[in-house]
Amino acid sequence: MFEIYKIQNQHWENQSYDFPIKRTILETLKKDLINHKLILSIEGPRRVGKSVLMKQLINFLLEKNISPKNIFYFSFDKLDKKILDVLKDYEKLSNLSLRKDKVYIFFDEIQKINDWQSDLKIIYDNYPNIKIIVSGSTLRASKKESLAGRIIDFFINPLSFEEYLLFSNKKELLESEMDFVFEKEYNNYLFKQYPDIVLNKNINAKEYILLIIQKIIYEDSEKYLPKVDKDILYKICMIIFRDPGQIINYSDLSRNLGVKRAIVSKYIDFLINSGIVRKIYNFSNNARKLEIKSKKFYPYCTTLTKAISEDLDISKIIETDVAFQLNAKYFINNKGKEEIDFLLIDDTNSKKIGVEVKYRNSITNKDVSNFRSSFVKKLNLDKRIIITKEESKLDFNTDEIMPIKYFLIFRNKKEFLF
Repeated sequence: MFEIYKIQNQHWENQSYDFPIKRTILETLKKDLINHKLILSIEGPRRVGKSVLMKQLINFLLEKNISPKNIFYFSFDKLDKKILDVLKDYEKLSNLSLRKDKVYIFFDEIQKINDWQSDLKIIYDNYPNIKIIVSGSTLRASKKESLAGRIIDFFINPLSFEEYLLFSNKKELLESEMDFVFEKEYNNYLFKQYPDIVLNKNINAKEYILLIIQKIIYEDSEKYLPKVDKDILYKICMIIFRDPGQIINYSDLSRNLGVKRAIVSKYIDFLINSGIVRKIYNFSNNARKLEIKSKKFYPYCTTLTKAISEDLDISKIIETDVAFQLNAKYFINNKGKEEIDFLLIDDTNSKKIGVEVKYRNSITNKDVSNFRSSFVKKLNLDKRIIITKEESKLDFNTDEIMPIKYFLIFRNKKEFLF
């Protein structure tokens, strides 16, 4: 009866988990693991390392001399068990009192359980000594209102470039001053942003990414989209992937696909919540207009473009990467007349940075004309940045527009901060 629990908790046999390479966010998770009672929610796309982070947190607790029996891990992946029943089984198996003893409960793939939020609320409110850590690929698609004030969310992205170098055992490159070294490695990174692809050189990246997308569309969707038309969902995903950065009109797309507009909206929201699509708003100071105005869509990161043909325009790939690196939320489009690829704004909405992506050998005044339009000038941009292929071949006054090579964004992050 309890064999499945023993299999999933090898630390009970005084064995730690062999995951020596650590994501940057791990240190933050460690602090929140021990500094408060709030539930830790580790969210993110499939295959970015959420389960590994949980095992590394267990290693951390063991290093802090927490008794192995006071740490419980359970994955609901392909196991149909109720949360409260699992908790009762753990109490019997460990001979601990969950009301008296301090324990750490790790629930992996919790999104597979119906109404998981209600069970966690019961545990949180009635067992003050239990620290809960949950993970899931589509938790953002679930309603968590019942856990308001009880949970803190951490979204796990695909690998940053610095993490990619760490996973590739090339961390020393961070100290290099040679641009050509970075450019070559960064071009590799663009299609290796998932840990498994970096760590296992025999993995076919295209097949790996296709499998992730297929699992999201043909397995995960059933739980969140009643009577889902998986073929339509797949078509919407591929429409976005084949033309990153396109403005999509929901009504037009619904007519083209022969489905209701509400279906298109729900399906796109699901793809966004699953972490494979990014939505960017046409900026407006008016919250109502922000939702009404046109929106641009991208694959969440460039590695996902492996799911389509190999001949996708490299400029589209670089634009997708800039959206990922800057976690872009806004762009500017003035009725189709002037457009700025991305607009970064601070929390007070008082400072703005415009970012244009021009992946070309030579950039001219014409390429940056939108930055100088009367419409854009009214926005009072604090910085204007152009992401280039070769900043040495610029044919305009750089005093007012700052050029940054696409593969050096990670080194110039301070330029995008307020």
